[in-house]
Amino acid sequence: MPMYTFDEVKRRLKKLVDIGNEPELSLFMYGKEYMIIGYEGRYDFQRCDTLDSRSDVHVYNTLDELYNSITVDNILLSRDWGDITDFHCSGYGWEDEDVLYDEQGRLLWEANGGV
Repeated sequence: MPMYTFDEVKRRLKKLVDIGNEPELSLFMYGKEYMIIGYEGRYDFQRCDTLDSRSDVHVYNTLDELYNSITVDNILLSRDWGDITDFHCSGYGWEDEDVLYDEQGRLLWEANGGV
């Protein structure tokens, strides 16, 4: 069972993109690693196990478009979300939604006490 719902992932990735980060979210399912990379105005999706087994990058305008599209390895996230076994994100602020960082990782705001 996934640790995060799609709506949680969407909210967190959007937050990180909005503050200028390019978060890389790894999704693990079916014994493979897939990655969503958030950019301003687009999201990329690819299989990224090893250099030899990487797929082409599939580009989507929104996370909703990605979620509802058949992509690499016939993955359809709206169907396959329950098969995700783990997540890992390289973006600052992923684990704590009450903390915001800038693109250099400097603390911008914290819900408990503010900065």
